[in-house]
Amino acid sequence: PQVWSRRSLEAVVSTQSTGDKRKSIKQLIDKIPTQKEELFEYPLDWSVLDKDLMERRVKSWINKKIVEYIGEEEPSLCGFICSKILAKAAPQNILQDVAIVLEEEAEVFVVKMWRLLIYETEAKKLGLVK
Repeated sequence: PQVWSRRSLEAVVSTQSTGDKRKSIKQLIDKIPTQKEELFEYPLDWSVLDKDLMERRVKSWINKKIVEYIGEEEPSLCGFICSKILAKAAPQNILQDVAIVLEEEAEVFVVKMWRLLIYETEAKKLGLVK
């Protein structure tokens, strides 16, 4: 079997047509678990999750979701969650912490957030997002 380097993988992905890219994105999304237990066991590639990815994709998503749940921006809560992620906290720990504020919404929030983290890190590795 052929072993692909990251650079050759990125080259293949960058030459993909928009349709192929969409197909790759859909395949990636379909691969991410939806059940909490399986999702929380998924090995997140922390090396890909840098401050740039956190700022551009994750933090804005967290902020938007907090506004949806609470009705207003909560910069301290958003910052707290981002710092937990950057500290590589387990999703179960984040869930326990945000349950105090988000109550019954906490599990849905953390499950969606963890899926986002997996998607963003895997998509970045595949060169599907910049």
